[in-house]
Amino acid sequence: MNKKDNILESWIMVEHLSEGDINLNDKSIITFGELEDSNYYDLLLGEIQKNKMKKYQKGGIVVYFDIFSFNEIIDFLRKQYNLSSTEQEITVGDKFSFALYFDKELKLNSELTFLTESYYIRRYKKIPREAEFSAFEEEYIKKFQELFECSEDVNYREHFNKVIASIIEKNNIVIKNCRMKVLLNLGTDATNLHSFFVGDLEKAKTIQTNNLDDYILGRNKKRIDLESRIQSKKFNSHEFYSILQPKNYPIARFPSNPQYALFLMQQVAVNLSIGYDNEQIRSVNGPPGTGKTTLLKDIFAEFVVEQAYEISCLSEKCIKGSEKTKYWENASIGILPERIAEKGVVVASSNNGAVQNIVNELPLLTGVAEEFQTEIVKADYFGTIANSKAIAEWIKDENGDSHEVLRREEKEEGDKFWGLFSLEGGRKENMDYIVTVLKHVVYYLDNEYISNNEIYSDFMKQYGEVCTYRKRRQTLADEINKLNILLRQISIEQELYAKEKNDRQIVIEKKSAKYLENIILAKNGIISWENEKQESKARLINLQDKKDSVGQCIAALKLQKPGFFSFGKVRKEYKECCKKYSDELQELILDEQSAKENIVKIEIQLKKLQTNITNMENEIAQDKKLFESWSIKTKFEIAQLEKQAEELRKKINSVDVKGPDFSMDYESLQLSNPWFDIEYRRLQSKLFIAALKVRKEFLYENLKNIRAAYIIWSKQKEHLNHKVVITEAWNWINMVIPVISSTFASFSRMCANMAPETIGHLFVDEAGQALPQASVGAIFRSRHVMVVGDPSQIKPVLTLDSSVLNMLGEYYGVSQKYLSENASTQTLVDEISQYGFYKDDNKEEWIGIPLWVHRRCKYPMFDIANKISYGGNMVQGEKQNGMAQWFDICGRATDKYVAEQGDFLREKIQEMIRQNPDIINKEKKDIIYVISPFKNVAYQLSRELKKIGFTRYDENGKPTNVGTVHTFQGKEAPIVFLILGADDKCIGAANWAMGTENPNIMNVAATRAKEQFYIIGDKKLYLKLKSDVINSTYEIIDRFNSSGN
Repeated sequence: MNKKDNILESWIMVEHLSEGDINLNDKSIITFGELEDSNYYDLLLGEIQKNKMKKYQKGGIVVYFDIFSFNEIIDFLRKQYNLSSTEQEITVGDKFSFALYFDKELKLNSELTFLTESYYIRRYKKIPREAEFSAFEEEYIKKFQELFECSEDVNYREHFNKVIASIIEKNNIVIKNCRMKVLLNLGTDATNLHSFFVGDLEKAKTIQTNNLDDYILGRNKKRIDLESRIQSKKFNSHEFYSILQPKNYPIARFPSNPQYALFLMQQVAVNLSIGYDNEQIRSVNGPPGTGKTTLLKDIFAEFVVEQAYEISCLSEKCIKGSEKTKYWENASIGILPERIAEKGVVVASSNNGAVQNIVNELPLLTGVAEEFQTEIVKADYFGTIANSKAIAEWIKDENGDSHEVLRREEKEEGDKFWGLFSLEGGRKENMDYIVTVLKHVVYYLDNEYISNNEIYSDFMKQYGEVCTYRKRRQTLADEINKLNILLRQISIEQELYAKEKNDRQIVIEKKSAKYLENIILAKNGIISWENEKQESKARLINLQDKKDSVGQCIAALKLQKPGFFSFGKVRKEYKECCKKYSDELQELILDEQSAKENIVKIEIQLKKLQTNITNMENEIAQDKKLFESWSIKTKFEIAQLEKQAEELRKKINSVDVKGPDFSMDYESLQLSNPWFDIEYRRLQSKLFIAALKVRKEFLYENLKNIRAAYIIWSKQKEHLNHKVVITEAWNWINMVIPVISSTFASFSRMCANMAPETIGHLFVDEAGQALPQASVGAIFRSRHVMVVGDPSQIKPVLTLDSSVLNMLGEYYGVSQKYLSENASTQTLVDEISQYGFYKDDNKEEWIGIPLWVHRRCKYPMFDIANKISYGGNMVQGEKQNGMAQWFDICGRATDKYVAEQGDFLREKIQEMIRQNPDIINKEKKDIIYVISPFKNVAYQLSRELKKIGFTRYDENGKPTNVGTVHTFQGKEAPIVFLILGADDKCIGAANWAMGTENPNIMNVAATRAKEQFYIIGDKKLYLKLKSDVINSTYEIIDRFNSSGN
């Protein structure tokens, strides 16, 4: 198998091990205590008949065989794989081995026959591969089917009893370990079948979408760190400046109070999510009270407005069907244009409370600013239907003909919703209600609504105005960007000028120094040559004088020339004398010529040296001149840039708009939001309301498509070979109801017949609580995915402890990233999110887009959470002091419960009740929450506090204001008590709850408290843990109280 299949197989195994749970305390689950003479038939039939089912009801009964404690499986796995036990509090209950479902006549419904994987492991003492278990299950289903087959000539009652008896005998089952339960509807009430997720996990093996493969295989792009501390080396102002350009802001917002803008990182998250980049899957990490729901509201509002824009641009508003989308005879459903359908929104979560909270909060009139309430109510996005219970029932008229009648029942809370903006889907009854709501919408549009075609042009006018406003801001941003570029250019030019000036000056100085040295040498040469010239001239004069003297001698000698008849001796002497003077003259002439030539050479050298001196002096002067010219020109050019910058600065300063200012301190930066003001937020809000009118008018023009949608959705089985009509039915349903929610447990059923990538936008709320496998089906069915949560709060609820998960990881070759107590949908999407934040300097812990401004808790609760879980990165949005104290109460613990702590808490709350009776007024909101890390402690406290009327219960009898942290995820109260429990005999459990490696429980407890936070526990015991969580909490509370608060 490849990596993807290994991961999916391991998740399937975990899901199989979660199957087959049975609550033996459930009063509807019946024992076989009244069984007589092995007459199973009469006993089961009697239980069915007690419920007096009507003929049309497809009810029956289920029998759960061979119930055992799941601890048997855990213990086997520990022994088989040498696993050590842990102190984790894991939900471990009872399992049944297999379940057989029978209709009202006790005929076996083999399609519902169910065997648990825990039974397989218990029986064969090994972990099966998925193919092995499937073969095992198929074999047994076939066997059971054959066993219950009965010919008409055989008494079925006797046959039934024999078969049940043989099943019990052959499988060594004790009847006291069997149970039965009557079901009014086998189709919808058979809830103990395979995990909700196994089917989608199997499908995922053969499905390839970018989102799915990125999610499972951990494929990510180059990460962009949104570190917002300007002193950090990781801080990148360019990324923030780019994301926060006005053109990237939404054109719309939810119409909440326009006085308040989103905070910096909320705005970053919104801008990224509405189309800044092409990423299709991303995550947002938001600590408690940082406005995760607020940013989701703005994203939803933007989608609604963009849909309205696309609708208004359609030349033909009525979307007609085609041959391709026929669903009955000549009836067809229109294909909603892709650019409209892809903006549909589904919100999913593992937490049913989160799903309900968000769809109930979105349409609340109290969530709309008072200045917009009249306008949004007047827009009337099916407000009457939203504030009523929609009913559709079939009645017979006087002729006996059945027809459907629509009616509405007023809700007790009155008109608290402004419109039909969101509804809970998922479960069949919820989707059935949505179908009923669509019928009411169709009736209203067909009979009461007055169409107004001018709605489209009115919207486009408003849309244009908001776009113009945003464009003006972008123009200003462009001017600021231009100014910043100019300033950077000026700075660069100034730096270059200074550097080049210095470089040039150095070159000139070096050259001048060298030339000066050469000039000095040349001048010294001139002096030397001049001296030599003078010497040559003096020598020449001396030679000329000598020549003149010899000439005079020769002339005188000529006068003494002997006659012809002179003696030979005289003539000889005369000749010799003439020769002597002639040789001497000749030598003098040659010396004179040499002297003259030497003088010429000297003059040439002198001229050359003088020329060199002149050239060097001229070159130095020219260099200086060129330098001055370059300097003047460059300074002029810089001055021109400075002039342009100053003109731009004056223009920008004339407008009272603040762009991003990264010179702010960290806290001020987090609290800021650049560019836009209250006027723009008002325009955005009004545009959203106008978009609702467009949507309503568009739905009016597409009545046939809405009608087709609910018909198709109600009869999906008829269209399984033509699923395009089911997809289009969903698109129209999502068009009527812009936001539909579902738990992951119900998602696969709701979207069972929808192909991959058919849902526009999936938003996963409280993703840190969602097991990674839970979201697979939702992810591969969606084109865009955003998960929102906080892994630093509650982890996913596990049925297997970490050591068993690690063993399964090794068995399947899967890392702890996918199988561990920390693995969640949030952690996996964090891993692949391009935009995010490194929590550590070693770049090992990466999370998605972080939100940092907290607006729930007062000090010191804020400080506790910020220190132990968020590295000091959170910023307090509302600086107010609350109260906190650690009450040092100790005693002996029984399963972690310390009676003295329970007594102290009871007395403390009783005292508070005397001061404020509303604490126990069930009509009022919760004022106090009581939290413990341990289930038994929470259970015992709920019983103890019930004595004073404090404990509140839901319809299932579960305490709502006393419990473990899982009870309170996403909730808040003015006062919170954290009861630590434990003693020195269960220090391991104490360390699991409050150790350095597990800050989540303290974080959740502290951040539930808006005003007061009290810890009750053995101070010495917990400080002995040397836990950073406990030490930091204790120090913060002590310092807070010591400062006089």
